[in-house]
Amino acid sequence: MCTGCCLLADDLNHQADLGQERRTLCLDVWELPTSVDSAVAINDLSVVVDLLNIVNQKASLWKLDLCTTVLPQIEKLLQSKYESYVQTGCTSLKLILQRFLPLITDILAAPPSVGVDISREERLHKCRLCFKQLKSISGLVKSRSGLSGRHGSAFRELHLLMASLD
Repeated sequence: MCTGCCLLADDLNHQADLGQERRTLCLDVWELPTSVDSAVAINDLSVVVDLLNIVNQKASLWKLDLCTTVLPQIEKLLQSKYESYVQTGCTSLKLILQRFLPLITDILAAPPSVGVDISREERLHKCRLCFKQLKSISGLVKSRSGLSGRHGSAFRELHLLMASLD
């Protein structure tokens, strides 16, 4: 093998080892919010994809806190050149919309409460943040809903689910 090929192979092996170390760092700490925060802090979408693929398999793991953290990452995934990243982003967004959009819209539409309710205020803050992030993502979803193929149909489905944001 030529020297350039050996260097390339060594570099690819090193990258694979780094990726595995990053995944291990995130998944060893199996408290989900901490794992997600670690994955986002690493700033490596492949780690975010791996983590989301795990969470997507068990919808009950999704919480409003998780949504506020991963929605900006999902927006990046939806714009990725990698098909698997886009697919994971679409799947995650669909789960969030199905599970949380009714809750978000109900909480935002509710009249203000009388007295001090800290947990309600925190929930309201999270819902406002999620709504803002979802509005940002909805423009991207709308622009990609005209694509053909599997991703096009996924974006069209997401666009329909996001119709209530308009």
